[in-house]
Amino acid sequence: MRRLDRVERAVVALAALAVLARLVGLGTRPFHWDEARVGYWTLRSLETGVYEYRPVAGGPFLYVVGRRLFALGLTSDAAARLPVALIGGLLPLAALLFRQRDPDRTGLSGAETTALAVLLALAPPLLYYSRVRRGDLPLAAFSLVAVGFAWRAWDRGSRRALYAAAGAVGLALTTSGFVFAVLGCWLLAAVLTLDEARVRGEAPAALRERVRSIADGVAERSVALLRAAAITVVVAIAFYLPRGRVDLTEPSTLLTALEAGTVGALQRFLSVRVLGRHAPPTYTNDHALLPFVAGTAAVLLAAALPVVALAVWGFFRERYAGRSRPLVNFAAYWAGVGLLLFPVASEVNEPWVAVHVLAPATIPAAVGLAALWRYASESVSAGDAARVVAALLVLSAAGVHTGAVVAGEVYDDPAADDALPGYAQPGFEYRTAVTAIEGTVGRNGGTDVLYVGSDLAVEDESTLDSPPVPERARAAFAARLPLSWYLERAGAETASVPEPNAMPDSPPPVVVTTPDHRLAVEDRLSGYESYAVEQALTNRRLIVFVAERNAE
Repeated sequence: MRRLDRVERAVVALAALAVLARLVGLGTRPFHWDEARVGYWTLRSLETGVYEYRPVAGGPFLYVVGRRLFALGLTSDAAARLPVALIGGLLPLAALLFRQRDPDRTGLSGAETTALAVLLALAPPLLYYSRVRRGDLPLAAFSLVAVGFAWRAWDRGSRRALYAAAGAVGLALTTSGFVFAVLGCWLLAAVLTLDEARVRGEAPAALRERVRSIADGVAERSVALLRAAAITVVVAIAFYLPRGRVDLTEPSTLLTALEAGTVGALQRFLSVRVLGRHAPPTYTNDHALLPFVAGTAAVLLAAALPVVALAVWGFFRERYAGRSRPLVNFAAYWAGVGLLLFPVASEVNEPWVAVHVLAPATIPAAVGLAALWRYASESVSAGDAARVVAALLVLSAAGVHTGAVVAGEVYDDPAADDALPGYAQPGFEYRTAVTAIEGTVGRNGGTDVLYVGSDLAVEDESTLDSPPVPERARAAFAARLPLSWYLERAGAETASVPEPNAMPDSPPPVVVTTPDHRLAVEDRLSGYESYAVEQALTNRRLIVFVAERNAE
């Protein structure tokens, strides 16, 4: 058995550190609204026994994996986030896919490979969204792994690497609708990488020969590529197939499920995410492109300035230092195109979009970081104190900025001026009310929780069981988040009334209302303790009344 070399040991150690950083306090922060709705619908799908892909609810990856976890009773916030945390924690291992072994090859050196693992482990946006149950980090991770295996397959002629890349693409297809933006980034980055030789003055004949060589290579690998395409399709279908709708005694149900998980899934995605976009990106106030780009750039600069600076420096150093590696250029173009393309694909201007730009940017940033470290080492060897001090100051500044963001935003209580959490993230104090509520359910033979007020009431609670939620109930469903996740997790039976005067004479042990109904509800209750909970960072308050006999 081959022993790991120094670079491999360093990368494995960094991956272990990354896993630990993602697991520490994983359940401390309450669920974001998006986490809550996905978690709620996953729990409801277990209750009903049926799950079917709906584009408005995100890709099926988190639902399918979540159903497995939740079926085992692993429904805590930490357990629900565990799959994403492990994907993010193990992502530094992907750095080894880009490592070169032959000095004449165009991959990353040992120092650059280690630097890439450092950035994938510690870059604050990647660390933060490894601790959030959203599909963005898995998509970014699977996309980077797919490119790593694809480069390895092309560079070394490895069919195993090709098939692994195909599997990673299949997984990426299940995570988020943003995957089509990733595919667009790959296409444009490939074109720009091929065109760079022309820009650098390479003869047209040499360019045609290079394109012909690539085409010949594709033709020679046609059988392997077809197998790889089949792997991608099979992996994707395994997640997109509906659950709970197949009866083995009725072959027609299998065909129906297969159609729903293939053509039907694609049609639903196109109808909702493409044709049904009610606010396509235009230069209007509805969804202006430039503010979305500026918003993503602001998050990158606030939360990952050292990585961005290193990526820019690494790219230009690579471009003008006489060694232009296609792999590094491709990653840089992928990140640059993504800064424009992901805001176009996004319907909301939120900080998680930055993850899709930052993940590929870590490759040119690793080149810059390794060069900076090499510069410092050479300065020490040469005894040049000024250069040593300058290099150490830059490295220290990068470390201080990263540490401050990690301490202040990844592990600390979220604040309204933080760059990473987003508006719909409650603070730590939310746990107090949740703990009180969880102590009540299971002790009441009937309705456990009553929502009071037109902003929270729905005619039929079962209409919230699966997406899409009917239009008449969407506002109430959104107003309940993330509380609905915690109530469903606790097994609470819920009901709602539109006005306080419609409350029953004997209210359930938990009553939830809005601030404008607080006094009217409080007048109808006796022996209840009240909690004012913020459902978001600011200006999204609910009042929760918990019977004192149950809250004790």
